Amino acid sequence: MIKRSVHAILLCFTVSFLTLGQEQPQSSSGGFNLGVNNYGISFGNSSIHSGLRFNWSDDGIERINGVNFTLWKPGDNLTGTVNGLSIGILAPAAEDLNGVNIGGLAVIAGNNLNGLSLGSLAAVSLGSATGIKLGGLALVAKGDITGINVGGLACVSGGEIMGISLSSMALVGKKSITGLNFGGLALVSEGTITGLNFGGIAAVGKDGIMGINVSSVALVAEGPIDGFNFGGIAVVGKEHLGGVNIATAALVSEGPVYGVNISGLAVVGSGGIKGVTFGGAGIVSKSEIAGINLTVGDLRSDESITGLNFGGYRIRAREIRGINLGIITTEAKYSTGLMTGVYNRATGTLRGISIGIFNHATELFGIQLGILNWAENNPEYLRILPLLNFHL
Repeated sequence: MIKRSVHAILLCFTVSFLTLGQEQPQSSSGGFNLGVNNYGISFGNSSIHSGLRFNWSDDGIERINGVNFTLWKPGDNLTGTVNGLSIGILAPAAEDLNGVNIGGLAVIAGNNLNGLSLGSLAAVSLGSATGIKLGGLALVAKGDITGINVGGLACVSGGEIMGISLSSMALVGKKSITGLNFGGLALVSEGTITGLNFGGIAAVGKDGIMGINVSSVALVAEGPIDGFNFGGIAVVGKEHLGGVNIATAALVSEGPVYGVNISGLAVVGSGGIKGVTFGGAGIVSKSEIAGINLTVGDLRSDESITGLNFGGYRIRAREIRGINLGIITTEAKYSTGLMTGVYNRATGTLRGISIGIFNHATELFGIQLGILNWAENNPEYLRILPLLNFHL
């Protein structure tokens, strides 16, 4: 078997030497080829070849199919396409790399990088990158990055990032980021972030964040934040917060907040708060607060509060409806239902029951229970009474 192999190799060399003096196709210029019609084994910078190719530095190639092995850095011209297994001691490079691409330092594509691509320092594409890609320090593409994407320190795209994307420091997409996304320090998109998303310190989606979203410090979006959202300190959505929202310090939205909302300090929804809401120090809105709302501090709306409401310090709104349990004070212009507190006051109309130490209503249509009860619409001698006052 060995003897036959040696004979075959000698025959290939003989054929090659016999054809050296003959005119070769333009595509094989720059290479010494053992084979026929650009098929076989090539040594040097052949521009078109299929089979096994060894070259010092690829420069100005057109099309290489098979196994391409280069020793040195690429030339100045990233041209042509390499299909198959491309290995570079420093960096395999071409306009398009398709298949398995392995670089001792980097993998570089001038247009598209497709397949399995491994660069100990970086995997780089000036166009898109598709498939399984690993850059020891960075994975960078000017276009979209799609598939399984790993950048040791950073994964950066000038387009979209889609698939499973991991980086120990930063995952950055100029457009949207979609899929399973992990940025050890930060997850940042100028578009939307969608899927299962973790930003070690911050996750920032300019156009919105949707899915299961976790950050040890903050989730921030100028657009909506929807899904299950946890910010170690804060969740901030300019448009709205929806779903399950949890933060140790603050949940804040310039728009509405709705769903299940839990914050150690405050829940602030300028456009309204609806659902089940707990704010340790306060729940505050310029618009309606509705649902089940609990705080040991201040429950306050510039418009109305409706539902089952507990305010450890105060409940205050223009109108309150439902069961409103304040420890210190409950205040409204219009109150319908039950209101409690040390001091309860309806500057307009109270319809229902008021229970406290001191109850005061400008117009009472119901019952006051407390140490001192004041109903201004009662006859003068019945306006201020101990224990019980009523007007039906």
